Amino acid sequence: LMPEKLAMPKSGRLDVRDELGFLDEGNMTLREFCEAHQLSYPAENMKFHIRPARPEEAGLFYTPHPDEDKRLGTVGHVRMDFGRSGNEFWHTWWPRGPEELNSPAFKAELQEVVDTLRESVLKNRFAMERFCYEHGGKISGGWTQNYGYIVETEHYRYCLRCNPSPGDYNCYCTAYDLTVQWQNMAREEASRMEMGGMA
Repeated sequence: LMPEKLAMPKSGRLDVRDELGFLDEGNMTLREFCEAHQLSYPAENMKFHIRPARPEEAGLFYTPHPDEDKRLGTVGHVRMDFGRSGNEFWHTWWPRGPEELNSPAFKAELQEVVDTLRESVLKNRFAMERFCYEHGGKISGGWTQNYGYIVETEHYRYCLRCNPSPGDYNCYCTAYDLTVQWQNMAREEASRMEMGGMA
């Protein structure tokens, strides 16, 4: 149990030899464990958790066929870049789904997510490069190495594709409506059941 990220080797396996120990310290919270072992406790003021994408999630970071956008509940994406200096912040909204998905509640949450990420990965191009180096998240696709990160809230999934290279757009943040995704998945499952003669 530790609040810091564990660096895994490329093999995906960690050889602990005889260094693995089990503590019998009863029922401890993470905060109590960190205090007992003089470890830093993760920041509590983190409103949104950002995680690196898994390789099989790479498709979520690129624009698919419009039918797939509809199935995934895609609201749209924000295209961002840091300008020539690397310290500017330019952005453009591209709607990709039905207008009703682009609701005031969605817009407010998107603004809050982007504002929060402006404190770390979206601060500037140099901060993005450092963030990508420290957090992994390499995804396939594109002419240069891209990195994918996912922020999930109660109603939306935000997929951040980062490219810290100068001379190109540095980030695309695609937003998906999770309620639409769940409804479409339930519909697809019901159709499969009917076609399989199980309904």
